[in-house]
Amino acid sequence: MSKLLRVLIIEDSEDDAQLLAIELERGGYDIIHQRVDTKADMQTALKKPQSWDIVLADYSMPRFSAIAALELLKERQLDLPFVVVSGKIGEDTAIAAMKAGAHDYLDKNKLSRLIPAVERELREAILREEYRAAQKRLRYLAFYDKLTNLPNKALFLEHISREIARQPEVRGYTIRDPKQQQSGSFAVMLISIDRFRNIKHSLGYLVSKKFSIAVARRLEQRLGNDSSDVVARISEDEFAILITAFPDFQAVFDRAEDLYHQLIKPFEVNGITVCSTVSIGIALNQPDNQEPEKLLQWADTAMQYAKANFAKTAVLFDKKMQSQAVEKMRLENDLQWAINNQQLYLNYQPIVSLTTGKITGLEALVRWKHNALGSISPNKFIPLCEETGQIVALGQWVLEEACSQLVDWQKSLVNKKQSLTVSINLSRIQIYHPELIPKIDRLLKSLNLSGKNLKLEITESTLMENTSAVTKVLHQLKEREIQLCLDDFGTGYSSLSYLRYLPVDIVKIDRSFIGPEINNTNYDIIKAIVDLAHSLGLDVIAEGIETEAQLEILRSLGCEYGQGYLFAYPLNSDDVLNLIQQ
Repeated sequence: MSKLLRVLIIEDSEDDAQLLAIELERGGYDIIHQRVDTKADMQTALKKPQSWDIVLADYSMPRFSAIAALELLKERQLDLPFVVVSGKIGEDTAIAAMKAGAHDYLDKNKLSRLIPAVERELREAILREEYRAAQKRLRYLAFYDKLTNLPNKALFLEHISREIARQPEVRGYTIRDPKQQQSGSFAVMLISIDRFRNIKHSLGYLVSKKFSIAVARRLEQRLGNDSSDVVARISEDEFAILITAFPDFQAVFDRAEDLYHQLIKPFEVNGITVCSTVSIGIALNQPDNQEPEKLLQWADTAMQYAKANFAKTAVLFDKKMQSQAVEKMRLENDLQWAINNQQLYLNYQPIVSLTTGKITGLEALVRWKHNALGSISPNKFIPLCEETGQIVALGQWVLEEACSQLVDWQKSLVNKKQSLTVSINLSRIQIYHPELIPKIDRLLKSLNLSGKNLKLEITESTLMENTSAVTKVLHQLKEREIQLCLDDFGTGYSSLSYLRYLPVDIVKIDRSFIGPEINNTNYDIIKAIVDLAHSLGLDVIAEGIETEAQLEILRSLGCEYGQGYLFAYPLNSDDVLNLIQQ
């Protein structure tokens, strides 16, 4: 069966063109051919809807040449097999043709080589096309997100590099107020889908993937087809936009506001309504910055700031955010070292019976004195521990240290026959940790300590996060006769009716209701909490007692226990023992 071959013949001799056609037909080809001998004719031929398979060209003609034909193919970015067939082919002519882009050359008087040359060039053309397709595929895999077909992080950074290269070089100049940056500048906007992981884990990978695609299409639609801005997907839940021109910062901020309101609108995915908030950070280029990664890092820092502060608008990066991020990273590293090398210590605040005035227990309070920064507030490093997961190791150390100290105190107070308890705060992460109960069991057994001497405090907000799971753990602790205290009561969002079903022994009134003074409003709240607790058979501890007036009011309301500066500041273990012995 003949093979169809479309041949464009560049030849000024009709007879020579016909000889080429006859030779190809003898070789088993069913040919469609056209002869041209001018640039204009070739341009017309190349515009035809049919594509040519091969070009056979005389080297030199009165009105055209093979070299001119090759230049025309390059202009049109066409890679067609090109064979020079000339009656005056010499070494210099052949070399010139090959340098210009010809694939082979033949002597018109030796057409026996025509069929092998054509077949070889057709095969090589297929290989070149396959190579180009592979290169295109490799570039796609290297620079595009497979799911959304948007540019990925690598290509996005390339776009930033090009924008940096276009900026006029300005040495020794830094913008004091980035909001005053004028046209010709560019900006990077980083958008994080806040609830993406929750969506993926609850609705599944398929829904989360289609949700990502929907977000990508909504971003593209909002930017518009005529926009010179670049939108990219740089991670599973993050998209970035390169804004290449704007009159002032307000224009960038307005665009961010628009995108924010567009993205928080519901998405319909597989018949499911999916919603999420977003966090947006913006970084404006600085004339002295030549690093695309740094600009993206700045946008990320601003985005993380927006996320941490629950910002409902976009946040613009400034250098203070960078220094805060560096400080936070330093603290994380130093805190890890401090935990591993036991550089933290415990203070203990007495819990006093408001009836007898005697110390009945002590709350363990972890402290950190940094070698360079001095004392660091627990309000600063405890959330950091929870964020990094270090709270598990820290919490275990506090349990072991406080319980060991309690055993030492009991030995010193054996003649006084005074029973003490130690109260220890449990974080949300500790409660959910599967090793909490086994580790407590091993600790109590190793110290020969009764669970009755241990009080564990959990916050109201932790309890309400997953009531059923937390309650299960609380029941396991109660089986070991450990007392349970609901801390910071009144500051959360729980229903008071939950108290009936919780295996707790004590309710702790938050200090915000006690100080700086107990007024009419506070009094009613405290009275309601005390009355409710007593109706459920629970004791009450009041935090933050600092004055005799506060003490008298709490006594009159029947509050059993209290702690605060009126009785004692947090003390080290030796001072606690001295105070108890007095």
